[in-house]
Amino acid sequence: MTTNVLHRHLLKFLLLSALSFFIGTIHGMFQVMPPVRAWLDSIGSPYGGPGHMIDPLAHAHMNLVGGVVLLAMCVTYYLLPIFTGKAIYSIKLVQHTFWWVSIGVYSFYIIQMVFGIWEGILISNPAAMSAVHRFYGPVMAISGTTMAVGFCTYLANVILTFKSDPK
Repeated sequence: MTTNVLHRHLLKFLLLSALSFFIGTIHGMFQVMPPVRAWLDSIGSPYGGPGHMIDPLAHAHMNLVGGVVLLAMCVTYYLLPIFTGKAIYSIKLVQHTFWWVSIGVYSFYIIQMVFGIWEGILISNPAAMSAVHRFYGPVMAISGTTMAVGFCTYLANVILTFKSDPK
């Protein structure tokens, strides 16, 4: 019974991982189109300026955290009981891992895209760009903290599973 409950929760990880890879792939296709690439390069991609928020930060983050990390978490949660002979310590922590990391990665992606495009449009007006950029740090801190909570719940659940009694 517990295995079926766990598998239902892991399906969310797989589906969001696949969606993240899809979004990252579409993003990658758009950013190499000549007019988009020229605009990104003109606003500082990939080395600085607002362009780096779109390429590489948003693009890489969607593929790596949204795609790879969610998939790796799913695989860990699936294989851990098989390899250890122990049930996952907490299904609730599995759910928390999913939601905190998912909200964190998607908010990070959206924030990078919005600020990258917004500041890219304002690049010829440094005063306006500076006024917009002052919101960037606090908003990113919230997003990063959200992801960090998800990573911590994941790590805690894995450690507690190792420390728990066998099934």
